[in-house]
Amino acid sequence: MVLGEFAYLGIDVKTNDFVMVLRRKDNNRQLPIWIGNAEAFSIALALSGIKPPRPLTHDLIVDILTALGANLSKVVITGIRDNTYYALLHIDRGEAETYIVDARPSDSIALALRTKCQIIISDDMDTYDLEIPETQVEKELSQRIRKIEPQEMIGY
Repeated sequence: MVLGEFAYLGIDVKTNDFVMVLRRKDNNRQLPIWIGNAEAFSIALALSGIKPPRPLTHDLIVDILTALGANLSKVVITGIRDNTYYALLHIDRGEAETYIVDARPSDSIALALRTKCQIIISDDMDTYDLEIPETQVEKELSQRIRKIEPQEMIGY
């Protein structure tokens, strides 16, 4: 397991699908994960610091955790099977209680951005060096994802 961080939100220029890109802190290699529109919008809101007048789903989850005296300590991107990515939420309540909950990576990152918790990436996850493509697949991927600013996503 390695420490990671959110790198940027992007759009796949071939499919117009949203992509969140995570970065490994140990070697700057990047992990693109294709996500849904609602999750991309939620991530864009968190990145821009905009608070909606009423809590949206990820804000509501953070509010529930707070009300229960719990906090999200880390999210772990654990793997991929059949083109589906997996993640775990590590929720601490007090010093002795830790709950681990299965979650989608997009929801996990939307929560991590709101709570500023650690992002961990499994060592065996395929990552791509999008800055310096080493293979044709990585080169194609770097040409396929266009970085977008959160304000562009939310029209602000």
